[in-house]
Amino acid sequence: MHLNDMHDRAASLLLAARTERGERRQHMIEEARLWIDLATTMAAAPPAQAVPDGTVVQIRTRSGALTVVQEHTAWGDTTLYPWQCLGCGHGRDPHYGDGEPRRDVAVEQATRHARRCWAHPAPATEPRTTGAGPVDLQGESA
Repeated sequence: MHLNDMHDRAASLLLAARTERGERRQHMIEEARLWIDLATTMAAAPPAQAVPDGTVVQIRTRSGALTVVQEHTAWGDTTLYPWQCLGCGHGRDPHYGDGEPRRDVAVEQATRHARRCWAHPAPATEPRTTGAGPVDLQGESA
C-alpha cells in the first residue's frame, strides 16, 4: 500500500467518525491513528543534514528537521549543553553562554521542542554562483 493510500484511508476514517458515537467512534479514530503511524514509519528517510561541531544528541522534529544538543565548554572548565532546532532556529545560543549545565535537562528541553515543531529540514544548497564565479552573501563577486 502506498503512503497516499494510507493517508486517504486515515482521512476517510476520521471523516466517517464525525457522525458516529461511542465505542464505534473511538475504534475508528484509533484505526485512523494506526494508519497515520504506519505511513509515518514507512515514509522516506529525511535528507541528511550537516550537524554543528560538538553535537552529542540528535532528535528529529515532527517533519524531519534536526534538533541538536551540543557540548560546549565555556569559562574555563564549565561545560554547558545548549540545544538548537536546525529547522526553525529555536534554542539556546552557546556563544553567549546560554545552555544548561546538565545534559539530561538540555535533552529534555530539546525533545519537548522537537515533539511540537513542524519545521522541515533545510534543503541542501550549493554555493550560489554567477558566470564570474562564487558570490558572497552581499552579492559581490568573490
